[in-house]
Amino acid sequence: MSNGKWQGSMVEHSENGTTRLSIPFTWNLPEAYQRAVWLGAMGQRVIAGGPAVNLMPDYLADVAEVGTTWPDALELHNPLATFTSRGCVRRCSFCAVWRTEGELRELDDWPIRPIVCDNNLLACSRAHFDRVIDRLKPVKGIDFNQGLDARLLTGYHAGRLAELDCRVRLAFDHVRTEAQFLTAWEMVRKAGIAKRSISVYVLVGYDDTPEDALYRLRLVHSLGSYTSPMRYNPLDSLVRDSYVGPNWTDRELTRFMRYWSNLRWFRHVPFDEFR
Repeated sequence: MSNGKWQGSMVEHSENGTTRLSIPFTWNLPEAYQRAVWLGAMGQRVIAGGPAVNLMPDYLADVAEVGTTWPDALELHNPLATFTSRGCVRRCSFCAVWRTEGELRELDDWPIRPIVCDNNLLACSRAHFDRVIDRLKPVKGIDFNQGLDARLLTGYHAGRLAELDCRVRLAFDHVRTEAQFLTAWEMVRKAGIAKRSISVYVLVGYDDTPEDALYRLRLVHSLGSYTSPMRYNPLDSLVRDSYVGPNWTDRELTRFMRYWSNLRWFRHVPFDEFR
Protein backbone atom coordinates (compact mmCIF):
# COMPACT_ATOMS: atom_id res chain seq x y z
CA MET A 1 0.00 0.00 0.00
CA SER A 2 1.01 3.57 -0.54
CA ASN A 3 2.22 5.78 2.28
CA GLY A 4 0.02 8.70 1.28
CA LYS A 5 -1.47 10.35 4.33
CA TRP A 6 -4.77 12.21 4.19
CA GLN A 7 -5.07 15.62 5.74
CA GLY A 8 -8.00 15.31 8.13
CA SER A 9 -8.99 18.93 7.88
CA MET A 10 -9.02 21.79 5.40
CA VAL A 11 -6.01 22.71 3.29
CA GLU A 12 -5.14 26.12 1.94
CA HIS A 13 -3.17 27.75 -0.85
CA SER A 14 -2.10 31.41 -0.91
CA GLU A 15 -0.93 33.40 -3.91
CA ASN A 16 -0.96 37.10 -4.86
CA GLY A 17 -3.03 38.21 -1.90
CA THR A 18 -5.65 35.48 -2.25
CA THR A 19 -6.01 32.43 -0.01
CA ARG A 20 -8.15 29.52 -1.12
CA LEU A 21 -9.52 27.07 1.45
CA SER A 22 -10.51 23.53 0.47
CA ILE A 23 -12.82 22.08 3.13
CA PRO A 24 -13.73 18.38 2.95
CA PHE A 25 -16.05 17.84 5.94
CA THR A 26 -18.77 19.97 7.50
CA TRP A 27 -17.17 19.54 10.94
CA ASN A 28 -14.16 21.42 9.54
CA LEU A 29 -16.31 24.50 8.92
CA PRO A 30 -15.97 26.09 12.40
CA GLU A 31 -12.17 25.95 12.06
CA ALA A 32 -12.43 27.31 8.52
CA TYR A 33 -14.60 30.19 9.74
CA GLN A 34 -11.99 31.26 12.30
CA ARG A 35 -9.22 30.92 9.74
CA ALA A 36 -11.12 33.02 7.21
CA VAL A 37 -11.72 35.74 9.81
CA TRP A 38 -7.99 35.88 10.61
CA LEU A 39 -6.95 35.88 6.94
CA GLY A 40 -9.42 38.64 6.20
CA ALA A 41 -8.03 40.71 9.03
CA MET A 42 -4.58 40.26 7.45
CA GLY A 43 -5.89 41.75 4.21
CA GLN A 44 -6.24 38.49 2.30
CA ARG A 45 -9.01 37.77 -0.16
CA VAL A 46 -10.47 34.44 0.99
CA ILE A 47 -12.18 31.96 -1.34
CA ALA A 48 -13.66 28.79 0.19
CA GLY A 49 -14.72 25.64 -1.60
CA GLY A 50 -14.87 21.89 -1.26
CA PRO A 51 -17.58 19.36 -0.36
CA ALA A 52 -18.41 20.96 3.00
CA VAL A 53 -18.95 24.35 1.40
CA ASN A 54 -21.14 22.82 -1.29
CA LEU A 55 -23.29 21.24 1.43
CA MET A 56 -23.50 24.35 3.64
CA PRO A 57 -22.70 27.37 1.44
CA ASP A 58 -24.17 29.92 3.86
CA TYR A 59 -21.86 29.01 6.74
CA LEU A 60 -18.86 30.99 5.45
CA ALA A 61 -20.74 33.49 3.31
CA ASP A 62 -19.99 36.47 5.58
CA VAL A 63 -16.24 35.79 5.87
CA ALA A 64 -15.25 34.30 2.50
CA GLU A 65 -16.21 34.12 -1.12
CA VAL A 66 -17.90 30.80 -1.73
CA GLY A 67 -16.69 29.23 -4.95
CA THR A 68 -14.25 26.70 -6.31
CA THR A 69 -10.85 26.02 -4.80
CA TRP A 70 -8.08 25.27 -7.31
CA PRO A 71 -7.50 22.44 -9.81
CA ASP A 72 -4.82 20.59 -7.86
CA ALA A 73 -6.32 20.96 -4.37
CA LEU A 74 -6.48 17.17 -4.08
CA GLU A 75 -2.67 17.04 -4.03
CA LEU A 76 -2.58 18.94 -0.74
CA HIS A 77 -5.20 16.65 0.78
CA ASN A 78 -3.17 13.64 -0.35
CA PRO A 79 -0.36 13.76 -2.95
CA LEU A 80 -0.95 10.12 -3.92
CA ALA A 81 -4.68 10.50 -4.65
CA THR A 82 -6.44 10.82 -8.00
CA PHE A 83 -9.90 10.84 -9.59
CA THR A 84 -10.68 9.27 -12.97
CA SER A 85 -14.39 10.12 -12.72
CA ARG A 86 -16.61 12.36 -10.62
CA GLY A 87 -20.16 12.04 -9.36
CA CYS A 88 -22.33 8.97 -8.89
CA VAL A 89 -25.41 7.28 -10.31
CA ARG A 90 -26.74 6.48 -6.82
CA ARG A 91 -28.84 8.69 -4.56
CA CYS A 92 -28.05 7.19 -1.15
CA SER A 93 -29.73 9.29 1.54
CA PHE A 94 -26.69 9.20 3.84
CA CYS A 95 -24.18 10.20 1.14
CA ALA A 96 -23.03 13.66 0.07
CA VAL A 97 -21.48 12.72 -3.28
CA TRP A 98 -24.50 13.14 -5.54
CA ARG A 99 -25.32 16.42 -3.81
CA THR A 100 -21.83 17.90 -4.15
CA GLU A 101 -20.57 16.35 -7.41
CA GLY A 102 -23.72 15.71 -9.40
CA GLU A 103 -24.14 13.18 -12.19
CA LEU A 104 -21.46 10.66 -13.04
CA ARG A 105 -18.94 11.88 -15.59
CA GLU A 106 -15.76 10.28 -16.86
CA LEU A 107 -12.61 12.41 -16.99
CA ASP A 108 -10.61 12.55 -20.21
CA ASP A 109 -7.29 12.44 -18.35
CA TRP A 110 -6.03 12.19 -14.78
CA PRO A 111 -2.77 11.85 -12.83
CA ILE A 112 -1.73 8.21 -12.48
CA ARG A 113 -1.51 7.70 -8.71
CA PRO A 114 -2.13 4.74 -6.39
CA ILE A 115 -5.09 6.07 -4.38
CA VAL A 116 -8.13 6.07 -6.68
CA CYS A 117 -10.93 8.16 -5.19
CA ASP A 118 -13.71 7.59 -7.75
CA ASN A 119 -17.04 7.42 -6.00
CA ASN A 120 -18.47 4.85 -8.41
CA LEU A 121 -15.88 3.59 -10.86
CA LEU A 122 -17.96 0.54 -11.77
CA ALA A 123 -20.78 2.76 -13.03
CA CYS A 124 -18.45 4.08 -15.72
CA SER A 125 -18.37 2.61 -19.21
CA ARG A 126 -16.35 -0.53 -19.81
CA ALA A 127 -14.04 1.46 -22.06
CA HIS A 128 -13.25 3.89 -19.24
CA PHE A 129 -12.87 1.08 -16.69
CA ASP A 130 -10.46 -0.79 -18.98
CA ARG A 131 -8.45 2.38 -19.57
CA VAL A 132 -8.14 2.91 -15.81
CA ILE A 133 -6.97 -0.66 -15.25
CA ASP A 134 -4.48 -0.52 -18.12
CA ARG A 135 -2.97 2.77 -16.92
CA LEU A 136 -2.68 1.50 -13.34
CA LYS A 137 -0.89 -1.76 -14.18
CA PRO A 138 2.64 -0.40 -13.53
CA VAL A 139 1.57 1.08 -10.18
CA LYS A 140 2.13 -0.77 -6.89
CA GLY A 141 -0.17 -0.69 -3.91
CA ILE A 142 -3.33 0.62 -5.56
CA ASP A 143 -6.20 1.44 -3.21
CA PHE A 144 -9.72 1.97 -4.55
CA ASN A 145 -10.25 4.24 -1.61
CA GLN A 146 -13.94 5.12 -1.90
CA GLY A 147 -15.06 1.55 -2.45
CA LEU A 148 -16.47 -0.39 -5.38
CA ASP A 149 -20.24 -0.74 -5.81
CA ALA A 150 -21.08 -4.38 -5.01
CA ARG A 151 -24.37 -4.05 -6.90
CA LEU A 152 -22.51 -3.32 -10.15
CA LEU A 153 -19.47 -5.56 -9.79
CA THR A 154 -19.28 -8.34 -12.37
CA GLY A 155 -16.93 -11.23 -13.00
CA TYR A 156 -15.31 -9.16 -15.74
CA HIS A 157 -14.59 -6.32 -13.30
CA ALA A 158 -13.18 -8.75 -10.75
CA GLY A 159 -10.91 -10.41 -13.30
CA ARG A 160 -9.45 -7.11 -14.43
CA LEU A 161 -8.97 -5.89 -10.85
CA ALA A 162 -7.00 -9.07 -10.17
CA GLU A 163 -4.46 -7.93 -12.78
CA LEU A 164 -3.42 -5.13 -10.42
CA ASP A 165 -1.44 -4.97 -7.20
CA CYS A 166 -4.39 -3.53 -5.34
CA ARG A 167 -6.64 -3.41 -2.32
CA VAL A 168 -10.32 -3.78 -3.11
CA ARG A 169 -12.87 -2.04 -0.89
CA LEU A 170 -16.53 -3.04 -0.81
CA ALA A 171 -19.41 -1.73 1.30
CA PHE A 172 -21.97 -3.50 3.48
CA ASP A 173 -24.22 -0.63 4.51
CA HIS A 174 -27.32 -2.53 5.61
CA VAL A 175 -28.27 -6.12 6.35
CA ARG A 176 -30.76 -6.12 3.46
CA THR A 177 -27.83 -5.85 1.01
CA GLU A 178 -26.18 -9.01 2.37
CA ALA A 179 -26.78 -11.15 -0.72
CA GLN A 180 -25.35 -8.54 -3.09
CA PHE A 181 -22.34 -7.95 -0.87
CA LEU A 182 -21.56 -11.67 -0.56
CA THR A 183 -21.91 -12.20 -4.31
CA ALA A 184 -19.43 -9.40 -4.99
CA TRP A 185 -17.01 -10.65 -2.33
CA GLU A 186 -17.09 -14.16 -3.79
CA MET A 187 -16.47 -12.85 -7.33
CA VAL A 188 -13.43 -10.91 -6.16
CA ARG A 189 -12.07 -13.94 -4.33
CA LYS A 190 -12.72 -16.23 -7.32
CA ALA A 191 -10.72 -13.82 -9.46
CA GLY A 192 -7.71 -14.45 -7.19
CA ILE A 193 -7.68 -11.44 -4.87
CA ALA A 194 -6.63 -12.46 -1.36
CA LYS A 195 -9.04 -12.17 1.56
CA ARG A 196 -6.72 -9.79 3.36
CA SER A 197 -6.62 -7.56 0.30
CA ILE A 198 -10.36 -6.95 0.63
CA SER A 199 -11.60 -4.27 3.01
CA VAL A 200 -15.27 -3.73 3.76
CA TYR A 201 -16.84 -0.44 4.81
CA VAL A 202 -19.61 -1.12 7.33
CA LEU A 203 -21.93 1.83 7.97
CA VAL A 204 -22.80 2.04 11.66
CA GLY A 205 -25.45 4.15 13.35
CA TYR A 206 -27.67 4.88 10.34
CA ASP A 207 -31.00 3.10 9.88
CA ASP A 208 -29.75 0.12 11.87
CA THR A 209 -29.56 -1.33 15.35
CA PRO A 210 -26.58 -2.55 17.38
CA GLU A 211 -27.68 -6.12 16.58
CA ASP A 212 -27.74 -5.40 12.83
CA ALA A 213 -24.34 -3.70 12.90
CA LEU A 214 -22.82 -6.48 14.98
CA TYR A 215 -24.12 -9.12 12.58
CA ARG A 216 -22.55 -7.35 9.58
CA LEU A 217 -19.22 -6.72 11.32
CA ARG A 218 -18.96 -10.30 12.51
CA LEU A 219 -19.83 -11.61 9.05
CA VAL A 220 -17.07 -9.55 7.43
CA HIS A 221 -14.61 -10.70 10.08
CA SER A 222 -15.60 -14.34 9.56
CA LEU A 223 -14.78 -13.98 5.85
CA GLY A 224 -11.21 -13.08 6.75
CA SER A 225 -11.39 -9.54 5.33
CA TYR A 226 -10.71 -6.23 7.04
CA THR A 227 -13.61 -4.50 8.75
CA SER A 228 -13.75 -0.74 8.26
CA PRO A 229 -16.63 0.55 10.41
CA MET A 230 -17.87 4.00 9.40
CA ARG A 231 -19.84 5.94 12.00
CA TYR A 232 -22.68 7.88 10.42
CA ASN A 233 -22.47 11.66 10.53
CA PRO A 234 -25.35 13.81 9.25
CA LEU A 235 -24.55 15.94 6.21
CA ASP A 236 -24.83 19.14 8.26
CA SER A 237 -22.86 17.97 11.31
CA LEU A 238 -20.56 20.64 12.72
CA VAL A 239 -19.15 18.29 15.40
CA ARG A 240 -17.81 14.96 14.25
CA ASP A 241 -19.34 11.82 15.78
CA SER A 242 -21.87 13.80 17.77
CA TYR A 243 -24.97 12.24 16.20
CA VAL A 244 -26.58 9.31 18.00
CA GLY A 245 -29.33 7.42 16.17
CA PRO A 246 -32.61 6.44 17.85
CA ASN A 247 -31.53 2.82 18.43
CA TRP A 248 -28.13 3.69 19.88
CA THR A 249 -26.34 5.36 22.76
CA ASP A 250 -23.14 7.33 22.35
CA ARG A 251 -21.39 4.85 24.64
CA GLU A 252 -22.39 1.91 22.45
CA LEU A 253 -21.40 3.66 19.22
CA THR A 254 -18.03 4.54 20.72
CA ARG A 255 -17.55 0.93 21.87
CA PHE A 256 -18.39 -0.44 18.40
CA MET A 257 -16.02 1.92 16.64
CA ARG A 258 -13.14 1.45 19.07
CA TYR A 259 -13.30 -2.34 18.98
CA TRP A 260 -13.99 -3.01 15.30
CA SER A 261 -11.52 -0.37 14.10
CA ASN A 262 -8.72 -1.98 16.14
CA LEU A 263 -9.21 -5.71 15.72
CA ARG A 264 -5.48 -6.29 15.39
CA TRP A 265 -5.20 -5.25 19.05
CA PHE A 266 -8.47 -6.65 20.38
CA ARG A 267 -8.90 -9.84 18.33
CA HIS A 268 -8.28 -12.02 21.40
CA VAL A 269 -11.02 -10.24 23.35
CA PRO A 270 -14.62 -11.24 22.50
CA PHE A 271 -16.70 -8.19 21.62
CA ASP A 272 -19.27 -9.08 24.28
CA GLU A 273 -16.54 -8.71 26.91
CA PHE A 274 -15.07 -5.49 25.54
CA ARG A 275 -15.64 -2.40 27.64
